[in-house]
Amino acid sequence: MGTVSLPAEGISPSHPTPRAWPGPGWAVVGLAAVVHLALCWIFRGFLTDDAWISVRYAENLAAGEGFVWNPGGPRVEGFSNPLLVAVEALASWAGWSATGAARVLGVLGGLGCVVLVYVAGRPVVGETAARIASVVTACSAPFALWAVGGLETLLVALAVTAGTLEVARRDGGRVLRAAAAFAVLPWLRPEGLAVAAAVVALGEVPGLFRAATRRRAWRRALLLGGIPLGSQVALEAVRFQVYGHWLPNSVLYKSGAGDGLTVLTKFLDQALVPTVLAAVGALLLTGRSRLLAVPPLVYGLGSVDTLDSANAYSRFFMPVWPLIALLAAVVVGYGVTALRRRSGTVGAAVPVVVAALVMLALPPGDVRSVSAMQERYADCKGGARQSAVDWLLTTPPDTSFAVSDAGLVPARAGRTVVDNFFLNEPLIQETGRIPFRERADLVHERDPDVLVLVSREADRFVGLYPTDQAIRDHPDAGEYRLAHVASGRGASCGYHLMVFQR
Repeated sequence: MGTVSLPAEGISPSHPTPRAWPGPGWAVVGLAAVVHLALCWIFRGFLTDDAWISVRYAENLAAGEGFVWNPGGPRVEGFSNPLLVAVEALASWAGWSATGAARVLGVLGGLGCVVLVYVAGRPVVGETAARIASVVTACSAPFALWAVGGLETLLVALAVTAGTLEVARRDGGRVLRAAAAFAVLPWLRPEGLAVAAAVVALGEVPGLFRAATRRRAWRRALLLGGIPLGSQVALEAVRFQVYGHWLPNSVLYKSGAGDGLTVLTKFLDQALVPTVLAAVGALLLTGRSRLLAVPPLVYGLGSVDTLDSANAYSRFFMPVWPLIALLAAVVVGYGVTALRRRSGTVGAAVPVVVAALVMLALPPGDVRSVSAMQERYADCKGGARQSAVDWLLTTPPDTSFAVSDAGLVPARAGRTVVDNFFLNEPLIQETGRIPFRERADLVHERDPDVLVLVSREADRFVGLYPTDQAIRDHPDAGEYRLAHVASGRGASCGYHLMVFQR
């Protein structure tokens, strides 16, 4: 591939870049890190319901129950982040909070990204763009929201960013370092190997067609591709040994079950300006530095027809946010360079300040909007779920119940659970995604003592999900009476859990 062309800045380590601003770039990174931590503190009340699914598996494993959803039940892989579950299990076994461990790792992952886009970004996009990218990464409210959300999102972002930035260096980077970063991905997300494969293929395959670089390209490709592939093979060996299958339930459940471009459109609605700037930045860059655009493109293609669940403020795209920030920062960097020539250092800081303010204040991804969503989530859905947990804890310990949103309620009720969506049931490995009417039949065949169904209204049952409505309309539902209504708080809350008991 060609060389990188950047405005008024060299990128080769042998030609140090002149200081774009007075004072060390680390001061900018330090300020960006403070902003990220401040946003994490603002959103500290957010913990997504899906995070509790991983916690339930981790706590069962730590308690010696094995790789199961229900103690004493069959093995099942209803999660897609085995490394995080393992860490949570270790934390739970040691007497610490599994959710606390996940949130600490998320915040550290975010801080790592803020630092990494500067440290590893300088050889790829130059000093100025790297500083700007650190600020843009940190000033994303959704990025901080998912840092504390209790899932693996920002750990994936750290691994994707580290591997891609290493390979995108002008000299091709340090192979083992990039391969190690990519090798972590399969253990965090099912799509991890696809991201690594795309970056390696586009980065190394061109060198295979040139005699002068063929041997080096083969060696690099074998290491960069072989180590992550070996990691995936090792994971599959463990997965097959433990569960007897090759894919986690979530892949079977969500892939091809969505509605076209819904996930991508949601992200563009919330981050249109940075995405447009990133597209321009990808065109401005040349050579290996264009590899920064590969993971966002892979995620964009992967979002087509993917089920839009647990995706508040575009969690699906947060793993590539630091790379989008880097690409956008290239464009802003051109403005900084031009203003520095005309107006000096103070004037050059204007585009950076504007970019930060846009990120922090432009709806719908601004701090106020994200904070309001977090509060609504905690009061509405969180309040209803906690009320249902409190009621279930008054029932005998051997009570079984069925529920659709299988996060907080199963994790904290301490009862045998039937997952209405069957995401946490081994059956889905045989059937694939099950139509909602068949789910209703299967739930009633399991004969739970209690049905916990999601209703849009508190005074009468109006199913929020087709599955819940089908369960309530089922002929066998006549055996159950309404025992409790767990209502979410807030005037506009349309999420209530109606508890029907036999």
